[in-house]
Order: sequence, then structure tokens, then C-alpha cells
Amino acid sequence: MIQLKPSSEASSDLFSVFARNVMGTYVLPLEIDRGVPVADLTRSIVEMMSLPDDCVWDLRDEGSSAFLDPSRPVGEQVEAGARLTVTPKTHLG
Repeated sequence: MIQLKPSSEASSDLFSVFARNVMGTYVLPLEIDRGVPVADLTRSIVEMMSLPDDCVWDLRDEGSSAFLDPSRPVGEQVEAGARLTVTPKTHLG
């Protein structure tokens, strides 16, 4: 299990989620601090999966199909056990 905590403070408010790439070929079980901003979590997942860093990536909650707000903490947007998909950001229209 990989742990992601905010660098500014050590917190014991951890919960588990699963992150996968858009093809579903790579799944990471993660233990993360609820206060970690989604943008930081997304960058960490992209790096751990060795995905290209020349595009912008989003995280999507598979349960609700909603894209997570990168500026807000992950714990405000998903519950423990959530399945998240890292996907290239697309602009339609």
C-alpha cells in the first residue's frame, strides 16, 4: 500500500482508495491523507504509473462518474474504498 500525506503536516486521517489508468491495466491501492489536494494526488499517481507528463491528467471517481476538483482535498470528494481513474484531460467543444 502506498501512502500519500501532505508535506506540511503529519496527519493520521488516512483512508484507502484504488487508482487505475484509463485502460484498466494498472491498479494501485493507495492509503492517502484526506487533506491531500487532488492535483498533488493526480501528479503522484501519474508518476507512479510512469504515464506521460506532457499532458494534463484528471481523476475521475468511478462510483459517481464525476471528475474531481483538483484544487480541493481528496477527502472532501470521495469516500474510503473509492475507485479512481486517471484520465487525460479532454476539452470538448
